[in-house]
Amino acid sequence: MAIDWFRKRSWSEKDQSDFWQRLARAKTHNRAQYTFIQGYTLMETGSQYWTSATSLFDHVIENYPDSINFVQALSAKADCLLSSGDIDGALQYYDRAIERMRIMPNIQTWAWLDLTWIVATRRLSHQYEKALDLLDEFGRAQQLFPVVAFRIHGSRALIQSARGQSDLGAQAARSALSFADTDSSGLRYHPKIGVVGARYEDIRAQLAAIAVGT
Repeated sequence: MAIDWFRKRSWSEKDQSDFWQRLARAKTHNRAQYTFIQGYTLMETGSQYWTSATSLFDHVIENYPDSINFVQALSAKADCLLSSGDIDGALQYYDRAIERMRIMPNIQTWAWLDLTWIVATRRLSHQYEKALDLLDEFGRAQQLFPVVAFRIHGSRALIQSARGQSDLGAQAARSALSFADTDSSGLRYHPKIGVVGARYEDIRAQLAAIAVGT
């Protein structure tokens, strides 16, 4: 099966030329989507393409501010920066994505959850209050996937424990660990999608200690 021209997994000069030529011929209202998909495909292909992916996300951010892909590009650029070790840059772009989500609530990403997770796991104490506010704002709804609920409650537990709120932290930690032990998403045909599995072993150990007050 032929691969869509905007889902290339390589980015040679020939690939780039082909992409931009096809993009120029595409309908205007589809260009942001095609550019975002190409950037996201490269981002997932490997670290050797993160710089190129970031450039494509920048193209969306700079040229299509009214597109539904604008928020996605902000959040995806933050993901790239985080993976590259640029924590401050990642937080900046997650912030921008969150601000746009407030303006356009029908367009959502996980920017708020990724930001709070960074703050909690990296102990960025100057942003604890902001992270808790984000969890209250975006994280109250029931979550389909156990890993999302784990990260929400886990972030809250780590922050509350660090702030000396032992009882609240222990309660949140127990909730997080309960979701970590959930082995099915509840989806009939994809029961393992969105489960924690063997991930986050170090965080789970920290949460286990918080849960028992040690």
